[in-house]
Amino acid sequence: GGNDTTRNTMSGSVLALNENPEQFDKLRANPALIDTMVPEVIRWQTPLAHMRRTALQDTEVGGKHIKKGDRVVMWYVSGNRNKKMIDRPNEFIIDRPRPRTHLSFGFGIHRC
Repeated sequence: GGNDTTRNTMSGSVLALNENPEQFDKLRANPALIDTMVPEVIRWQTPLAHMRRTALQDTEVGGKHIKKGDRVVMWYVSGNRNKKMIDRPNEFIIDRPRPRTHLSFGFGIHRC
């Protein structure tokens, strides 16, 4: 996992800064923004595509019935573009408030 996420985050940061020169200007003017830029890259670029699990019991999620044995997929990029949770989710903003609010690695504390 660390190989994919690190490689994809590094290439994603180059792409993000290239496509958003005003954000690159902010970073050059204030290198301390690297602390918020990295989680923003991870959110914006989302280095993992999805995670699949098999339901161990019948359940319901979001009004959808899931039977034991069904395969369920979480697409990380969908969670990272949720307009209800993230203001202007399609924009790359290196000084975004609460930059660690993303689902790129699931939920909960995650530090590499």
